[in-house]
Amino acid sequence: MAMKSAVLRFEGKPEELVLIELQSTAYMEDGSKVTDQELGTLELKGGSVVLTNGPRSLYGSLQELKSPLVLMERTGQEEQLAGEARAALLRARGVIRRKVVFNQRPQLSV
Repeated sequence: MAMKSAVLRFEGKPEELVLIELQSTAYMEDGSKVTDQELGTLELKGGSVVLTNGPRSLYGSLQELKSPLVLMERTGQEEQLAGEARAALLRARGVIRRKVVFNQRPQLSV
């Protein structure tokens, strides 16, 4: 079985990203897909984080990851390696060193 290779490239300084971990189910009230929708306003308040959407607030905490992650995307391009080998070219979008964890139910503000 042939092993596939990949080349990972950063263009400039990598963007610092934060992973958002929702330990619940997110859905839109009108039934539309969550993809590409705005989930609300994210605010850092001291050591806690608040995600607010209308009258609902979701409270979480900011945590450091044990090991950083790299967010990559396929470019659809290939690069020639030594000999006849070719490798998929991947673009690094950013580095994730922290995550926000939401593990409670949303609170209703009136």
